[in-house]
Amino acid sequence: MNIPLCDRRRFLTLAGATALTGCTPRGSFSVAPRSDVAAGIQELLVATSRVADPAPIAYGKARAEEMEFARLAISIPPTHQPGKIEWPPVRFVDPTRHFALTNADTMPDIEALIQAARTAAAQSDEETVLFVHGYNNNFAEAAYRHAQIAWDYEMRGPQIHFAWPSAGDPLEYAYDRDSVLIARDALAALLTALLKEDGLKLSLVGHSMGCHLIMESLRQIALSGRRDMLDNLASIALISPDIDLDLFRSQIRALGEPPQPFIVAVARNDRLLLLSSGLSGGAEKLGSVEDLDQLDELGVSTIDMTGLGNRGGNHFLPGTSPAAIALIKGLRDIEPIPSNSLSVGPVSITLGN
Repeated sequence: MNIPLCDRRRFLTLAGATALTGCTPRGSFSVAPRSDVAAGIQELLVATSRVADPAPIAYGKARAEEMEFARLAISIPPTHQPGKIEWPPVRFVDPTRHFALTNADTMPDIEALIQAARTAAAQSDEETVLFVHGYNNNFAEAAYRHAQIAWDYEMRGPQIHFAWPSAGDPLEYAYDRDSVLIARDALAALLTALLKEDGLKLSLVGHSMGCHLIMESLRQIALSGRRDMLDNLASIALISPDIDLDLFRSQIRALGEPPQPFIVAVARNDRLLLLSSGLSGGAEKLGSVEDLDQLDELGVSTIDMTGLGNRGGNHFLPGTSPAAIALIKGLRDIEPIPSNSLSVGPVSITLGN
């Protein structure tokens, strides 16, 4: 497919904007010892299908044959602003002002990761969140974003970060899409192991192309005859999903019925998904769908955040918009839960069947 030069430039500009750019080289952590100042520490348990690229613990774009596992501790500065990642300048990191990696260890196997998640869940008495990042993310970028989201939303339960081999390059959309398909075996294996644990209440959160990976892995589990395991999920949230709408219908059919609650956050002015649609022959994308009623028919709840977006790509509003973060945190406390729909300022929420 030939894309006009102006559209290609727009796509690269917006795709580049979705990366967590800063003065540090892409894909690199800024390492600092644990500070005596009041910096917060967000821990992540990592499962990855990327090939290791140590520095001190990092993973590159190459696709590994086996999963590897690690534990990261990321410091959040006391001056942190919701929705932001405070990147340090080159070769200088101040934990009072910047995100920093304060500890990193490899883990021997999936059993060690599950044991660590089980221990953390027992200590916090909160749900475990498995986050799957999106297109055009290097390892450090995606890990920092997960840490920021967990911190901003005050998710104090275990945080498991699944890192699939994105190229971290806006020119390599096709590479990332193929990497998602290759990584679905690994994510399905991780989900299967986690869902067998009685002591874990597991929620899935995906962004952009990571939502495609989640749906393919759920579909794979269902088609393998283990659909009943998916009912153990506490919730599923797909943020700005980069999934062809017809493909999503097919994935939902394979599940029989989607596990509940199943939430999709959409923005009709998501500029990156509009351009992604152009790369896919004009197919409508789930994350920028116009007619939300068709998702309601599939038993999916929607959060329409179009009204909160105006500048930039509008591709990750629940994670980068302070207004969206504050609103969604407030919605968690609404009682009683509305029966079918709710409007809060510029945000519309429709609950599925």
